[in-house]
Amino acid sequence: MSAVQYEITFDDISAHLLTLSLHFEPSSAMHQLTLPAWIPGSYLVRNFARHIVNINAYDADGELHLAQRDKQSWQLSCGQQPVTVTYQVYANDLSVRAAYVDDELAVLNPACLCLNVSEMTAQPHSLTLHKPTDLRCAAWRVATAMPKATHTAPLDFGCYQADNYDHLIDSPLLVGIFNVQQFNLDGVPHYVVVSGYNLYDEARLTADVAKLCQVQRDVFGELPRDLDQYWFLLWVTEQGYGGLEHKFSTLLLCNRYDLPAVQQTELTEAYQNLLGLFSHEYFHTWWVKRLKPQCFTPYVLDKEQYSRQLWLYEGFTSYFDDLALVKSGIIEQSRYLTVLEKLITRVSRNPSDSQQSLTDSSFTAWTKFYLQDENAVNSVVSYYAKGALVALLLEAELQSKGLNLAAFCRQLYQQHVATGTSDNAIFEQLIAWQLPELAAQLTSWINEAKPLPLAATLGKLGLTLTQRAPSSFSDLAGESSKVVPASLGCSLKTTAQGVFIQQLYRGSAAHQAGLMSGDQLVALGGYKISETSLTELMLRLPLGSVQPLFIFRKDRLLELALPIQQAAPGVAMLNVANEVTVKHWLSS
Repeated sequence: MSAVQYEITFDDISAHLLTLSLHFEPSSAMHQLTLPAWIPGSYLVRNFARHIVNINAYDADGELHLAQRDKQSWQLSCGQQPVTVTYQVYANDLSVRAAYVDDELAVLNPACLCLNVSEMTAQPHSLTLHKPTDLRCAAWRVATAMPKATHTAPLDFGCYQADNYDHLIDSPLLVGIFNVQQFNLDGVPHYVVVSGYNLYDEARLTADVAKLCQVQRDVFGELPRDLDQYWFLLWVTEQGYGGLEHKFSTLLLCNRYDLPAVQQTELTEAYQNLLGLFSHEYFHTWWVKRLKPQCFTPYVLDKEQYSRQLWLYEGFTSYFDDLALVKSGIIEQSRYLTVLEKLITRVSRNPSDSQQSLTDSSFTAWTKFYLQDENAVNSVVSYYAKGALVALLLEAELQSKGLNLAAFCRQLYQQHVATGTSDNAIFEQLIAWQLPELAAQLTSWINEAKPLPLAATLGKLGLTLTQRAPSSFSDLAGESSKVVPASLGCSLKTTAQGVFIQQLYRGSAAHQAGLMSGDQLVALGGYKISETSLTELMLRLPLGSVQPLFIFRKDRLLELALPIQQAAPGVAMLNVANEVTVKHWLSS
């Protein structure tokens, strides 16, 4: 019998309310009950305890004293008798990190629901799910990697068991209406669960995911030895995208029409992005969920836990996720090069590329990367995107020496999976591989706030990199024959009220004119601005001229002087200079 037991009851689905009951036998006269402040893999303090509506504790003699100590913990005074703590949680968070319930499904992350009992964290925990009595939920089932008790039928409501609290909160549950498909990899069952009623090609999705898993397994040579099952829990909704890795599963979120249609033979960009998400989270099965920064062993969930290595873990994962698409044959080489072009453009066009290092971006993820504002393009580097480019450069250097990044990661995993990686582990391995110069290069790439030497290095993969001016803000890749208009150097937001400045790039024409984020554009060169007219005006006004620009800044009408300037080169174009080298890279 589990030392700590939880029950979840779906009492009021319309109000998004869950009722939890926590049962345990006290080991002392006082216990601390604590809810995590954040969930591993998502580096932002989320204050899950704010969703607790009410909480009470009692034993056979009556109510017990329960005093809240801070924003996420309570002090319980108790005797020798078994204790029950009951509390309600508001579950209406449309993300993969928290909890949500409606009449179609419930998405449950125990990290935001299950209070930790002090002194009992290492003991077995159980979670009992009671089926809703609401008739709308008659067809509901349960999907989770958490092991079921022997008396609980597969996919049924009932009791699920975890080895300890860490295992419990690393086991999300998707409850409701869903479709489930299975494939095996190295004899290990993998389940693809898709929520709701959807019009999509089940067989194609499952087959494509299986191909991706095989490629990622080949990076490391084998599945993790403790992996006895794996669950892809895909939450399908009208609008959403994201994923969060877990040790035996991943919880994913996508748009309904990201799924492939039955009659659809071509690969849409939306479906490609979805497969990239599957690929990304599965790579984390090795690279974060088992091998992780040393400082995350163990996780400390009541406050921020800082690491300078997120570029290595998220950046390398972002490199291998798209690489798996081409290595599996799901996309062709030319399409993969377009993916790389977009990645390079997104990183290199932002002024932040020269303002923040990758190690600093990793360290400040809690306050900057996960809390981005309109100035992020000028100040915050993505350790996902630029970290992926660092992986690409390492690949290029290793390939030129007859090596490859997959073998490098495999060895890093094997050597450090038990202890985690120190900040120096990757450099030490490069030196052990007799590559001290590359270790010095890598030190520069991640610790200095400057552009990466992409053009000079990608030749080692058989590629040439050039850049051209963008024809629009959404122009990110490849060659173009479009006439290039002058550039404002900002992103725009169009509403029923007009056209507004969203993100303003430092040093751009808009910045030189004195524009600010939030300004409404009214007229340029004597002509009214609309979403369509602005593009035409920037195309027709003489380059080198300075034009009167009228704006509203809040409720003030202002006249500014806008320089009409050609957009600077910033769109990446990759061409194959050596087909043999490219093919070797993409097959190694």
